Amino acid sequence: MSHSTLHIGLLLCDTLHDYLQPEVGGDFDHLFNTHLSTADSDIKVTAYRTHNNELPSSPEAADVWLINGSPDSVYYHKTWIKNLISFVQDVHAANKPLVGICFGHQLIATALGGKVEKSDRGWGVGMAHYPITQAAQWMQPAVDEYGILVFHQDQVSELPEGTQVLSGNEFCPYFWVQYDANTMSTQGHPEFFKGFLSGVLSSWEFDELPEVREQGLNNLKGEPDTALMFQWIMNFYRQAKSK
Repeated sequence: MSHSTLHIGLLLCDTLHDYLQPEVGGDFDHLFNTHLSTADSDIKVTAYRTHNNELPSSPEAADVWLINGSPDSVYYHKTWIKNLISFVQDVHAANKPLVGICFGHQLIATALGGKVEKSDRGWGVGMAHYPITQAAQWMQPAVDEYGILVFHQDQVSELPEGTQVLSGNEFCPYFWVQYDANTMSTQGHPEFFKGFLSGVLSSWEFDELPEVREQGLNNLKGEPDTALMFQWIMNFYRQAKSK
């Protein structure tokens, strides 16, 4: 089946560490472009570095939107975060398809009336395996469980009204959710690779968090279902655009 070219607006909330860029071949926009175009070759990606106060002119600047992760928390009182929350509310009001990843997952929940907090369950870091608790139509190929890399301490603690939980467990109950026909998000990082996690955890940034470093480095067995995750994201976009 042929598709029209899909223009994806990538709302970046972080810059890829300098020591990881040679392995990736660029910043996060390059990483996402690679994965998204592998899942669906008929796309165009425009990146906006929202953490550098760069925002699109309007929700109409792209066909669909994607928000990535950040070392910041959504409840920080930073101007760029407040501006991005406002833009997400505009995207939602305009019925534009939107996907959030980790920080993006938490920011969408916040923008739509949910709540995000630092989890008393501790860090989720390394490889995680989550069950599908309620399958969505776009989750094709279908699986009962998937592997994905995680790197978070914050979690969504309260969902906006009407949100469907697609995947979760006792550690992170709201791991993958769908808010409506146009909006879904995940706490995981489909774009991450094991070298990313081991590189960050081994860096000076975690010298003062040796227990988290050890937890993550000891939890890297197996391979994440990267291709599957990005196929799901593209399936979701195509389904949302077809309605």
